[in-house]
Amino acid sequence: MKSIRSGTRPPTGRDPADSLLDAAEFCFDQIGPAATTMDDIARQAGVSRATLYRTFANREAVVSGVILRAARRYLDRIRPRIVAEPDLGSAVLTFVETTIQTATQDNSIAALFVSDDRLADTGLSTETSVALFELVTEFLRPVFTAHWTDLLPGTSVDDAAEWILRTILSLLTVRGPKRRSRDGLHDYLVHYLLPALASTGTADPGPTPPPGDNSASDPCT
Repeated sequence: MKSIRSGTRPPTGRDPADSLLDAAEFCFDQIGPAATTMDDIARQAGVSRATLYRTFANREAVVSGVILRAARRYLDRIRPRIVAEPDLGSAVLTFVETTIQTATQDNSIAALFVSDDRLADTGLSTETSVALFELVTEFLRPVFTAHWTDLLPGTSVDDAAEWILRTILSLLTVRGPKRRSRDGLHDYLVHYLLPALASTGTADPGPTPPPGDNSASDPCT
C-alpha cells in the first residue's frame, strides 16, 4: 500500500476550502482518489478532521471539489484560444482537439473526462458528471452566441454543448476499432461532429497542435 509523503503546505491567507482542496489533490497524486481518506487529507492540510468536515460534508464532496476546480482552471486556461477562433467550426474543433490532447498528457485533466462508472469507483455520484456538463455548457455558451449565425437552425445551445462533451468523453473512454492520428481525428470530427452543429463550413485551420508540441504524428484515441 502506498503511503503519502508529506508535501509543501500552501501559504496561509488563502481561502480555507482552496487549501483543503490543494491537500486533497496532493493525496490523490500520491495514492489515488480511491485510496485517499479524510484522515489523509486533514493530515496533509495540517488541520483537524472536524475542521475538514466543517468545510466538506464528506469525502465525495472533497473529490467533487477537486475535479470541478480542475475543470474551471482548465477552461479558464484555454478560453483565450477558443474565443480567438474566427468561426464556430474552428472553435469547436480547437476545443475538442485541445481537450483530448491535453487529457492524454495530463492526469489531472484526464480525471475530468471519465465515465460515470469510473466516477463511482472514487465514491462519486453522477451529480459531479452533471456539474461538469453544466460547466462546459456555460463555457461554450458565449462561443455559440458570438457565432450564432453559424449554428444549425433550431439547435439548442445546451444540447449542442452536451453533444460536444459526449463526443470528448466517448473518444477518451471508449476504445474504438481504430487509433487515429492527429490528422485522422481532425478529419473524423470535421465529417461527423461539425455537421450536427454548424450550418456553415469551417475555415478548417488543420489539426490543433498539442500544448507544448509542434509534432503532427502523435496518435490520438
